[in-house]
Amino acid sequence: MFEPDEYLFTKLAFYFKRRNLKKQENIANSVNLSDLKSRLTIFARAITGESIEIFEAEREGGYKNNNFFLPVAFSDFPTADENISFYLFRIVYLSVQKNLDLNWNDNREHELLESQQKAAETSSRVLESMFEQFPVTKKYFESFIQFYKSKTKDAQQADYTFIYGKWMRNNLEDDGDVLKNFTDAVKKGDEDQPKTTIKSKAVEEIISVQVDVKQQEDAVLQHQFEKVETAEEFGGNFKDFDGDDDLEDHANALDELNMKYTVRVDDTAHSVYQADFMENTTVSESAEYDSSGYHITYDEWDYSKRVYKNDFCKVYPKSQLKSNISYYKRTILKNNSTLIGLRKMLTTVNNKYQFQRRQTQGEEFDIDAITDLYVDVHSGHTPSEKIYLSKRKKEKDLSILLLLDISLSSDGYAAGNRVIDVEKEVSILFGELLNEFNIDFSIDCFYSKTRNHSTYITIKDFDEDWNKAKFKVGAVEPSGYTRIGAALRHSGAMLDKRDTKNKWVILISDGKPNDYDKYEGKYGVNDVKQALRELNERQINSYALAIEAQAKYYLPQMFGQNHYQILTTPVEMLKSLVLLFEKIRHQS
Repeated sequence: MFEPDEYLFTKLAFYFKRRNLKKQENIANSVNLSDLKSRLTIFARAITGESIEIFEAEREGGYKNNNFFLPVAFSDFPTADENISFYLFRIVYLSVQKNLDLNWNDNREHELLESQQKAAETSSRVLESMFEQFPVTKKYFESFIQFYKSKTKDAQQADYTFIYGKWMRNNLEDDGDVLKNFTDAVKKGDEDQPKTTIKSKAVEEIISVQVDVKQQEDAVLQHQFEKVETAEEFGGNFKDFDGDDDLEDHANALDELNMKYTVRVDDTAHSVYQADFMENTTVSESAEYDSSGYHITYDEWDYSKRVYKNDFCKVYPKSQLKSNISYYKRTILKNNSTLIGLRKMLTTVNNKYQFQRRQTQGEEFDIDAITDLYVDVHSGHTPSEKIYLSKRKKEKDLSILLLLDISLSSDGYAAGNRVIDVEKEVSILFGELLNEFNIDFSIDCFYSKTRNHSTYITIKDFDEDWNKAKFKVGAVEPSGYTRIGAALRHSGAMLDKRDTKNKWVILISDGKPNDYDKYEGKYGVNDVKQALRELNERQINSYALAIEAQAKYYLPQMFGQNHYQILTTPVEMLKSLVLLFEKIRHQS
């Protein structure tokens, strides 16, 4: 509890802090990275030929591996156009710097000042190459230099760090340690869920520290003298993780927190402080442990070594037993008009007559078959009698597996809609339509907690009665992480058992692979990409529907163009599924 004077001081301090932030946001010439990110990403990928990702920088930014870091907002120059040109210039500069491999390539800690000095020292090499390849950048560079010189009396003291950025650490490798602090908590499913989520400020590097339980038990008692409000950075000693959800009480203190060092534990999170970052370089793999219960092992793809890790992931198949009848009824009532409209649309598609070629009898001649008959007669071969076109309904030779990502990220919101509810509502409505048209379909979901325990839950099996399964969809709740590759491989194994010719896996997810152990960033993306190749080799088609705007930066890397869509509402997603189904029916 705050004392009255402390309470008043806190309120006043945060009032002025918020007012200053609002002033900065309202600067007329200010340009935000979020508004340019899509275009800058395409620009960077076009120059480098790499799958560049762009993230918010803590200050001036730089590059590491395939990640570019740029200021959250920029307003140094007098006009918005000039500030936009600064972002474009930095993209070209970082692309050339990356191509020249001018960066730290070791695991040693480097001070900020040292990193800025190295960037300044090597700037001449970068600029020389850049001016040669992109002559127009020279004009912008000269104007930037002139501007920063004019800001200081002594031109020698001008600060050019925002032009050159800083060096960052490249190609980090983990230290070979493995995570051993895995417990059985994940097997309990979704007993405890996060109650609060707050977005963090920019973070350029996250180093995850594994909890040593003995070290935690022996933690030295420390006293912290409070400021207005304090959040502690990791300093080598552990405190007890009591699970209390008081994140909102410390929201202001978190603005000052350096997120570089984090502690990676498998205790249930009651709050989420969310940082947008896509690196796995300091995360270790999980140690092997004795598994109990029925499970299936699958390989995982290591893109850096271009080899499979044999029998690396353990998938535990389960059947959904809980049901929520009221959720099903609410969903049908809420979307009744949409369902009626789509039902009419699908009835037209499903009942449409199609020409069947090379039939023994029919309404018209098949020109191709007639041509073959003519060739056979004149070459002395016995011609085929199948020379007609017949207009008839084509039999349904189709199996669809709807795969839902129910990891904890699905407990978030997109365009005001809770992601898990979008997934569940779409599954119910699409299931209604598929059932009416007698399509062979299954609805499954997945979450994971390290490679040792990926849970794959069947909500509606292919041979299960929809009228029983439909009540189980609403009972699904978020849990765990997102090991997509293992789930896709198991989905493929389920479809292999169907005797239909046209098979589809439709993934509904936020599209971002991650797990408690080393399954993030480029490693995870490439494993998903390889799993999709495996499905394609077995003539199993794939498609993704993503419910997160950021997915547009990594879904193309995994699924390729024209094999995914990004949608945020149940109606949008359902319509997209129906259009996809129409496309599938035409192909089958």
